[in-house]
Amino acid sequence: MPFADLDGARLYYERHGPPDADHVVFVHGAGGNSLSWWRQLPAFARRYRCTVYDARGWGRSLALGEHDRGAFGRDLLGLLDHLAIDRAHVIAQSMGGRAVAGLLRLAPERARSLVLCGTTAGAVNDRVRELQAALRVERGEGGLARHALAPSFARDEPALALLYHQIRRLNPPRAANALGPPPPGYRGSTHELLAASGAPVAFLVGEGDRIVSPALVREARSLVPGAELFEVARAGHSTYFERPAAFNGFALAFLARAAARERAAR
Repeated sequence: MPFADLDGARLYYERHGPPDADHVVFVHGAGGNSLSWWRQLPAFARRYRCTVYDARGWGRSLALGEHDRGAFGRDLLGLLDHLAIDRAHVIAQSMGGRAVAGLLRLAPERARSLVLCGTTAGAVNDRVRELQAALRVERGEGGLARHALAPSFARDEPALALLYHQIRRLNPPRAANALGPPPPGYRGSTHELLAASGAPVAFLVGEGDRIVSPALVREARSLVPGAELFEVARAGHSTYFERPAAFNGFALAFLARAAARERAAR
């Protein structure tokens, strides 16, 4: 099995698609791992060199050192270096937005485009913070896993809903600080980094997402000039899994537009 030995982590990864094609890197959320993208790889690997990986402490990857919020970004950049990927389209789900935020701080030129699914990737303002607080109250006690899928999906697709949670349960117990909150009093935002990167940005959100709501994502998108927004009907937080045809169709078209824009700018 292929592993990348990085500073403080040993990352499991897989590669699919033509070796000489443009690169797409998929970054999973807290409820997933590299297996989560099985509904994307058959579609994307026809025309892209696709890389999926387990974040440190998830799936088959190991966290060998202390885990901190910046590790996600350092690991993504380290994996790009390990695989000699100069620039890549990055598709990030939920927690994967932390890796994007870190990459923007460390090496924004490595992102060819960004598809942010169920995440703001740290693009926030006071209104976003208010909406986040309201969602926490609305959800009440209990983990986020029960909100990962729209209730209608679990009713209509019970076998797939079971598979989703079985993939999630393959993850080992994670360190208590792996998903810790930002430092007390932190008021920063990545929206200026997203805009300054020059990479085309698209936000995707399920219309029934109760973890990162459409209203919250709309507000975040307003902070990034030129960013696109796609709201996925009949989906919750895991749009890539619940509505893969809609997700894949939008993301593939967006990547094609990003490449065309790049060619036109030469």
